[in-house]
Amino acid sequence: MITKSKTWADYLLWVLLAIGLLGALQVSYENFTGSPCPHVLSVPICYLVVIGYALMAISVIIWHGRFRQYSFAAGWAIAGSIALIGSIAELATGGGVCPSSGGGAIRGAPTSSGIPLCYISLTMLLLILLFFILGPYKRSCDACNLPNAAA
Repeated sequence: MITKSKTWADYLLWVLLAIGLLGALQVSYENFTGSPCPHVLSVPICYLVVIGYALMAISVIIWHGRFRQYSFAAGWAIAGSIALIGSIAELATGGGVCPSSGGGAIRGAPTSSGIPLCYISLTMLLLILLFFILGPYKRSCDACNLPNAAA
């Protein structure tokens, strides 16, 4: 019988998801109060990142089989694609694409400083993927690969 015991990967996953979700909420709040986020069509990207992190957080809370993997994959795909595209655009244009850790403003503004948040988010998302694979996903795979008792 597979137990649902937590590993170090689970705890690190929770910490990174909490930091990511709270960070995305903070940037979204700053966007709501006037500090702009880039937009996709008419939706601020930081709102989409909140949805991505929330889906990943839901995936580690709920133990319903494949829902966990689908929810995590959908959330990671949303946040990961935004972070990857933002990071590539930030590198290609020399800056001014992503909000910054120095105050949330778009880096093209003259008073902006700090690390582009798309770099931070991409790094965190790669670690989150690693810890999800080492924790919840591995346990799920182990449960599916149990030897058949009848064999």
